Amino acid sequence: MTVRRRVLSTSALSPPTLALLCLALLGCAHGVNGGDEPGSGIRFLSDDFAGALEQARAEGKPLFVDAWAPWCHSCVSMKSYVFPDGVLSPVAGRYVWLEVDTEKPANRAFVEQFPAEALPTLLVIDPRTGQAVRRWVGSATAVELAARLRSTALALTPGAPGTPAQAALARASAADTNGDHAGATGAYRDALDASVPRSLDHGQAVEGLVLRLSQDGDPGSCVQLAREELGHVAPGTALATLVATGLSCALELPEDDPRRQGALGALEARVAALARDPSVVLMSDDRSSLFETEEGARRARGDLAGARETAIRWAAFLEHEAGRATTPEARAVFDAHRLSAYLALGEPERAVPMLEQSVRDFPTDYNPPARLAMAYLAMRDPWNALEQARRASSLVYGPRTLRVLLIRAEAEARVGDSHAAQVTLAKAERFVSELPPAHRNASMQTAIATKRKALFEPPTASRTMP
Repeated sequence: MTVRRRVLSTSALSPPTLALLCLALLGCAHGVNGGDEPGSGIRFLSDDFAGALEQARAEGKPLFVDAWAPWCHSCVSMKSYVFPDGVLSPVAGRYVWLEVDTEKPANRAFVEQFPAEALPTLLVIDPRTGQAVRRWVGSATAVELAARLRSTALALTPGAPGTPAQAALARASAADTNGDHAGATGAYRDALDASVPRSLDHGQAVEGLVLRLSQDGDPGSCVQLAREELGHVAPGTALATLVATGLSCALELPEDDPRRQGALGALEARVAALARDPSVVLMSDDRSSLFETEEGARRARGDLAGARETAIRWAAFLEHEAGRATTPEARAVFDAHRLSAYLALGEPERAVPMLEQSVRDFPTDYNPPARLAMAYLAMRDPWNALEQARRASSLVYGPRTLRVLLIRAEAEARVGDSHAAQVTLAKAERFVSELPPAHRNASMQTAIATKRKALFEPPTASRTMP
């Protein structure tokens, strides 16, 4: 469910930490099984789209691509908890598997050809055409992903009967990949009309459409779809995406918009119910996102007591899940959301021990020190924040560098070194101006201007999210 927007994403941006270490030391957690059951047997090629496509053509198999980034905790959750799962073993041999770190300069050509507005973005590419025939934004359980991949492999088998819904999903995926948002919206609606409610195809159509409407800045249509489809999507990731995205869209509507008031109660109740219902199988990362969405909605409505109650539940859930993790990588999946929950509670100091552990466990990963700097800033300890921000600055790469520079500038300003903060913000501006178009977004300059205003105009409260 959870999607992490590429540019300055916050929690769902909301958000997961091991990726650099995974690649450097473990050969990638894609191939590591965290439980006692047999693993999936999946072996990912890394950051070699041309080679993977050539192999897929030679073997006559579709190419599965995991487009991810090290800061995306949903991406890291998929690596630790989904891709190694033995449930995927029956489809392991039906695909060629590729992971692409979208932040790496070496992958620029791939990112330009297959732009990802949010992460993770999962693609199935037909090697005969080089075109995406399925595109899923956000995470999924192993069972859900296996079902999607079986269906897609069958649809791509020569001579196999397809369905109108599957054909529409293929058109929507191609249009989305090519930046044709209107075409994607129309194709998702076609898939919706052609599919049976509560079916796999219907859930994929709803999920794709609600995210498309949200990302295109159409909160009214997003809310309408969420309310219309509440009873037509089977419990699982697609339903969680629908209600959480619909609730976020409702909060974007003007307060006097009748659609806002009509949707808030129903959608918030469904979000809360899904978060607390253990019979609905979801990734723990996605269940956490439901708690986060509920907490944010209650806070936005002015229900501070309710928001705190949700945050307490949220933090307890995350601590339980992290406590069950069998590897440091699996535990660190929850770092970003735990920090968010502790910030929501006004207790950032609770994040320090876990983040210090992650700094020790993953010395080449910029995420733990960056998050630790944010915790120290919230604790009004700018000197420790600056130390960690400098550490993160020495490790970070790609577009996420901007986020780290903004954290560093804030720490510099808070210790009283305004000159250093201005220099860092100027560096951030140069960095953004030099980014390739596929990685650059107008919101980046807005973020720099907002940070400069917060630091050098009359003080205002500031809360930074991981």
